[in-house]
Amino acid sequence: MQAMGETMRAAVLAAPGRIEVREIPLLEPGAGEVLLRVRACGICGSDLHFFRGELPVRPDNPIGHEFAGEIERLGPAIDGWAPGQRVAVEPVWVCNDCDYCRRGEPQLCQKRRLMGASVPGGLAEFALVPDYALRPLPDELDYALGALVEPAAVAVHALHLTELFAGEHVLVLGGGSIGLLAALAARSAGADFVAVTCRYEQQSRAATALAVDETIAADDSPGRRLASLAQSSPFDVVVDSVGSPETLQRALALARPGGRVLLLGVPTRPLALNGLSLMLKEVRLLASSSYCQAGDASDFQRATELVLANRDVLQGLVTHSLPLAQAQDAFQMAADKHSGSIKVQVLPQE
Repeated sequence: MQAMGETMRAAVLAAPGRIEVREIPLLEPGAGEVLLRVRACGICGSDLHFFRGELPVRPDNPIGHEFAGEIERLGPAIDGWAPGQRVAVEPVWVCNDCDYCRRGEPQLCQKRRLMGASVPGGLAEFALVPDYALRPLPDELDYALGALVEPAAVAVHALHLTELFAGEHVLVLGGGSIGLLAALAARSAGADFVAVTCRYEQQSRAATALAVDETIAADDSPGRRLASLAQSSPFDVVVDSVGSPETLQRALALARPGGRVLLLGVPTRPLALNGLSLMLKEVRLLASSSYCQAGDASDFQRATELVLANRDVLQGLVTHSLPLAQAQDAFQMAADKHSGSIKVQVLPQE
C-alpha cells in the first residue's frame, strides 16, 4: 500500500474521550487489497473502551471495525470482485498461513490485527481491506444492516462455542447490542427459553421486539427474579455480554450444575472466580473472540443469514445515525445509554 497523493476524512482518537475528524492520506490498494467506500460504521463496545482509554489503540488510526460499503478500487491480483459491489467486512488482517488460519480459526492467528485498533479502520470515508475479508451484501440489506453483520457474527460464534442444544434455556446478562444479538442467535440456534437482563428501557423494548421470553431489570436486587427463574427453569447456558467481575460471578452462580458460562463481554479489569463453586458445579467456562469458519459455513455467513431473516426487527437496533463530522457526538451518545442509544452508527459519506 502507498499514498495516492489524495486525502480523505477520518475519525481518530486524539486522546481519551476526544475524537477528531482529520484529513489523512488516501492509500492505494496493493496486491490482494481493495479500497472500500465506507457507507456505514457502527460503534462497538470495544470502541467505547478505546474511547475511555481502558484499552490500547494505535494512535492516529481511523477507528471502527463494524462497517459496510461498496468497492471503490481494486489492487493487483484481485479476482471475483468488481468496483461498485456492495459488501460487509470481516475486519481482520491475518497471515492465512499458520495452522490456525488453515483450519478455519483465524481468530486465533498470532499475527491477527483488528481494523480500527492496530490497523486503520472503518470510521473514514474510505478503508483499505484485504480481499479475503470481503463478504457479499445481499440486495435486501441496506448498509446500516450490513454494518450489523459483524457484531451478529460475534454473537453467532459465541453461541456456536456453547454447543447449544435445541430446547435449552439461555440467560444473557446485558442488554446492549451484542447481548441482544446473542439472544437472537440463541433463539435461532434452537433455545426454548431466552431471558435477557436490561438496564435501560430502550434495551427492554428491543428485547421484546426480538421475541425474548423475559426481560429482567439489571438491578434485580437482590436477584430474586433471576434466582426464581434459575430454580424453576435452570439455565443451561449463561452469556456474560458485560465482562465485569460482578457479572461473571453472577453468571457462574446462575448456571445450572453441568451448564456452560460464556464470557462474551470485553473485560477491562482482572476477573476473580469462585473456583470451588466452578468445580463443584462442573460448569464449563468458555470465552469467545470474533468469528471463525465453522464446518461448511463461516460464522460471518451464518450472521448474514441471521440479519437477513430478521432484518425488519433489527432495523430498530440502530437507534442513531450521524455523519462523520459528528463522530465525537456519536461516541458520546453511544457511551451514554440515557440518550436512548443501542447501536450508534456513523455514515462517512453523508
